[in-house]
Amino acid sequence: MRRIYLILAIVILSFSGQNVSAQFGTNKVQYETFTWKFYKTRHFDVYYHEGGEYLAKFAGIVCERSLASIEKTLNYTINKRVAIMVYNTHNQFQQTNVISSSLSEGTGGVTELLKNRVTLPFDGDYEQFRHVIHHELVHAVLNDMFYGGSYQTAVQMRNPVMIPLFMNEGLAEFEGIGGYNTETDMFMRDMALNESLRGLQSLNGYLAYRGGQAFYWYIAEKYGKRKIGEFINRLKTAQSLDAAYKSSFGLNFEDFSEQWVKDMKKIYLPDIGIYEDVKDYATPITNSRKDLSFYNTSPAISPDATKMAYISAIDREFGIYIKDITNPKSEPELVLKSGRSLDFEELNILTPGISWSPDGKKLAISAKAGGEDALYLVDVKEGDYEKKLFGLKSISWAIWSPDGAFIAFIASENEQSNIYLYNTKSEKVERLTSDIFTKLHPTWSPDSKKLYFVSDRGDYLQGSYTAKDFEMWNYDHSRRDIYSIDIASHDMERITVEPQYDKTSIAVSPDGKSLFYVSDKNGIGNLYLLNLETRKIEIKTNSLQGIAQLSLARDGSTLLFNTLINGGYDIFQMKFPFDRKTYDSIPVTTFRKKQALAQIEETIPEISQPQEQKSLSYGEYELEFSRQQNVKTNTDVVASPSYAASGGGDYIDTTMAGPYPYKLSFSMDYAFSNFGYNTFWGAQGQQQFLFSDMLGDHQIYIAANLFLDIRNSNLYAAYYYLPEVVDYQIAIYNRLGWSGVNFGAWYPLSTFRRVEFGISYMNTAQDYPEFPTLQGSSLNTIVPEARLVYDNTRQGWWGPADGTRYGLNIMGSPKLGNNGIGFMKVTADLRQYFSIFDGYLTTALRGNAGTSFGPNPQRFVLGGVENWIRQINFNQIPFSSPADFAFMEFGMPVRGWEIGRGIGNNFFLTNAELRFPLFYGLLAGPVPIPLQGVQGTMFFDMGGAWNNGQAFVSARPDENGNLTTRDLLMSAGVGMRSFVLGLPLRVDVAWRNLYWNWSQPLWMFSIGGDL
Repeated sequence: MRRIYLILAIVILSFSGQNVSAQFGTNKVQYETFTWKFYKTRHFDVYYHEGGEYLAKFAGIVCERSLASIEKTLNYTINKRVAIMVYNTHNQFQQTNVISSSLSEGTGGVTELLKNRVTLPFDGDYEQFRHVIHHELVHAVLNDMFYGGSYQTAVQMRNPVMIPLFMNEGLAEFEGIGGYNTETDMFMRDMALNESLRGLQSLNGYLAYRGGQAFYWYIAEKYGKRKIGEFINRLKTAQSLDAAYKSSFGLNFEDFSEQWVKDMKKIYLPDIGIYEDVKDYATPITNSRKDLSFYNTSPAISPDATKMAYISAIDREFGIYIKDITNPKSEPELVLKSGRSLDFEELNILTPGISWSPDGKKLAISAKAGGEDALYLVDVKEGDYEKKLFGLKSISWAIWSPDGAFIAFIASENEQSNIYLYNTKSEKVERLTSDIFTKLHPTWSPDSKKLYFVSDRGDYLQGSYTAKDFEMWNYDHSRRDIYSIDIASHDMERITVEPQYDKTSIAVSPDGKSLFYVSDKNGIGNLYLLNLETRKIEIKTNSLQGIAQLSLARDGSTLLFNTLINGGYDIFQMKFPFDRKTYDSIPVTTFRKKQALAQIEETIPEISQPQEQKSLSYGEYELEFSRQQNVKTNTDVVASPSYAASGGGDYIDTTMAGPYPYKLSFSMDYAFSNFGYNTFWGAQGQQQFLFSDMLGDHQIYIAANLFLDIRNSNLYAAYYYLPEVVDYQIAIYNRLGWSGVNFGAWYPLSTFRRVEFGISYMNTAQDYPEFPTLQGSSLNTIVPEARLVYDNTRQGWWGPADGTRYGLNIMGSPKLGNNGIGFMKVTADLRQYFSIFDGYLTTALRGNAGTSFGPNPQRFVLGGVENWIRQINFNQIPFSSPADFAFMEFGMPVRGWEIGRGIGNNFFLTNAELRFPLFYGLLAGPVPIPLQGVQGTMFFDMGGAWNNGQAFVSARPDENGNLTTRDLLMSAGVGMRSFVLGLPLRVDVAWRNLYWNWSQPLWMFSIGGDL
């Protein structure tokens, strides 16, 4: 879960002086216990768990090769060893404690700064695995280069330079991919053509990856690749973005950005007259700009060709929708949503595979369900579903056979990904393949006797190719072709021989004699038709936008596909695709021409004598394909150990030592002092220390707020044990007035729900330093506590934007002896958030209530707002014993009223807010600015508190006979939220309801996010 050892939460719990009834947040669930070992290479420690030894060897060798390339580009040598944590699947990766936050399917890997660790999963695709390793290592090298390779070093630096996101992620992509690639080329073409290229300062979010990669490609093309390392080193030295740009390119950041936009448009705008716009040869079925979904993918056409199932991000949440494709104006119908329950916890949006049953009544879908993926059979009409679990951690590409007998899917187990068949009648699972090679995009033949798929296997068709006898680190896994496998005999056949071009989708004709596929031969994903008998290829599109994810109607009359257009992903319909005209040739993109020229130049030997410099023209390249020849690959060359050695041919030491068993060892993550403010304690200077082991499974947190002596200081120390299904914590603390020991346990029932248990021993004391003759009092108590917490909210900028939160808390103390206290306290907290207009408006509703009873019932204190920059007037809060000080609980916010205006053994509190953006544009930009975005809010607060045995009285007459407030507190107002110098600042102005009138406005400044 989002651990309470995180800095902000720990500070609140340690020094707030109030009991928090429920700490919300989703859970990081450990579904299994891992046993770790590690290998050592020259520069890396590669950690792996059960079944991951082969992946660790692959990662270690790739790390050394990637590091050689990165260091050469940056002209920099790392100073510290880097730890690499390898998980066998993404579901296991999501359980890591190296990173405390949740990790979605779209997170391919993470590099964190505390210990400069790289953590990543294997998803069954070795080329993607290599790419992610290289990508994350760029971050690790930059961390070492700019920040000394640790968070502690970074915070000690006087003015650490902040690398803009597009420069950081862009360099990682540029290096990881080896320059530019057709996917980014297509993305940037779309940006240029839809006028989304607004400068480098706008490259945020996903744009940072693609746009940042294009930024470095532009530098390499215009100034030479060496300029990249020079630029990064000057940024480090100058500690200024503008200075680095001026010294490297002779332009400041703004002018360089403007020139970059102009030059990128020069590359892509002429393509309008060369290629055919997708809207000229196909009909749009979705409109991401209109419904603000931005992501409509994975189309699956129904057997009767009247509907399609697809994944969309309508309302900013991924879900499966059904749409009538015969009526373009029809509204999509939601079948199910992802991310709000244990079932369908997360759709496999990157490797989707949605498939209809032959009768059109059900859909086959793969999705995350707890610690593994499941196959779901969903009733389209009712929305009910069957969940099929096979003990496989990773399942994707679920495809129903035309005869309905099988559902094929791809599952990743340790170092292998294989094709499996689920028998819909016997409900048994059969493994169809068993080898080390990657399998993607499976598609059935119409007679259900064959499966077609994309793989990197070259001519390795028959035989045993497993981890025991094949070294993927010495094999070119970037080369892909189309293959078929016979279901009965398991015989394989190679269908295409164009491994240098990427294939992203397959669709087989109704008669089984030909197939459509998508290839980026000319630099754009275009549609090709391959005759399976003659092997003749026909070019069916000359598209301006890249095509992907084909779905062909059973009768061949309609073809659906996905494309990136106008900044969003949309689905298009092509009628009668087999009757489309065939192109003899199609133009090659500018980038593809540059690629071809670079490959030619690499094969030309160096000329010793100076030659006259001549301008080069790429010419008018065209591609023509009429017939393929099945040329056998030289397998001895493909498997050569020298493959993929980067660094300009220099020797790279890839030797490995080990494996060694993992040993627990603590090291410091950070130690620093910072300023804080709390309504209870006022301004504070806090010292914080965090120690952890390499896996993050064991953590020690220490915090101190020192005053005159130890007794009067706030001290907190906790140890967290996190590797098991249940997490444990033991803490000792001392606060002004009380000290104790706490033991806690968290048991996550799912990502969204958990049960918490705790028991504390507490000593509270009351002294009278002003009156030495008065005797102080001391009280020892034992306090057990239990909570049920649920949270499936989706976060906005300053707080939850959609979803539900609730918490039920029970705590108490048995009365021990005559001087002891006994009480029970029960609180409930329910919060509901509604997203309006695609998240631009949020309605937040909250109901909070509690009661305390027993011999010594405790009190609830109402009024004010959390972390109000205004200290409490303790004269308004009566204390009769040390327990009052230790166990009081605040009910907030009740804005406009002083803290302590309502006090009692019982309370209720309701809040209603409408949250809306004022200025989001200020969030963009590579340079930190003092004010980052502004959110507005309108609110109404109402609450009340009363003692046991007393009636709740809303109002009473004053001396003038007017009704005035007694137990019921109400207020209304408006506010703003923003980040100021990195701190979340709230500004509220509230008016108290006095029954007969409204009060004068009260301005309230506080720190923190919204509830």
